[in-house]
Amino acid sequence: MNSLKKILAIGILSINIYALDIVYEPRSPYVTQINDSISGLVATPLIKALDEAKITYNLKNQTSKKHLKEIERNQKEICAVGWFKNPKRELFGKYTKPLYQDKPMGIIVNHKSDIKNNTDISNLLKTNNYKVLIKDSYSYGKFLDDKLKNKKVKKTTTSNDKMASMIAKGRADFMFISYEEATSIMKNNKYKSKLQYISLKGMPEGNKRYLICSKKVSDRIIEQLNKYIK
Repeated sequence: MNSLKKILAIGILSINIYALDIVYEPRSPYVTQINDSISGLVATPLIKALDEAKITYNLKNQTSKKHLKEIERNQKEICAVGWFKNPKRELFGKYTKPLYQDKPMGIIVNHKSDIKNNTDISNLLKTNNYKVLIKDSYSYGKFLDDKLKNKKVKKTTTSNDKMASMIAKGRADFMFISYEEATSIMKNNKYKSKLQYISLKGMPEGNKRYLICSKKVSDRIIEQLNKYIK
């Protein structure tokens, strides 16, 4: 084989063996695992864009607390599905265009709670009468992140569904959650009869959810995806 043919062969092989790692954690209604693929409010537009851009990818089900650690480590070309954008993450990650924008965030409370009489976000967070439950190392979007900085909170590392169960059992008074995910939890949580979702006054428009990638992912890949994300 002459030199030109060797170069062409190596180039073709490189294209064929390249695959972008896509990590996700099932979280209805955003990401649901179906056979060997994923679907949902953020997963479906992502898979469609990957396929239309003809980008080869490997899907990997992985707990969300590992996603940002791998991306920040920047040892391989890897992306994670459905993350919010914030200044800290922008220092170590690359983002595509948003895959989905939530409706304004609300709260889940115990059905016996009197919070339903205090639904203005500023007033709710000014009072110390209620214990707010939040997920540790989690972003609720810039608006709430800023408001929660100096607020005494109860932290946990468990899932939103289990957090809702904690609310039902009276271990905290309320938790912030998107309308979309609250709808799923209110249908499926085993304590759903003890839970209530409340919309809040004074909340900004919903957060945007993105594909966040390590710096090793080329700008060309990001540009290709952005072209097909609708």
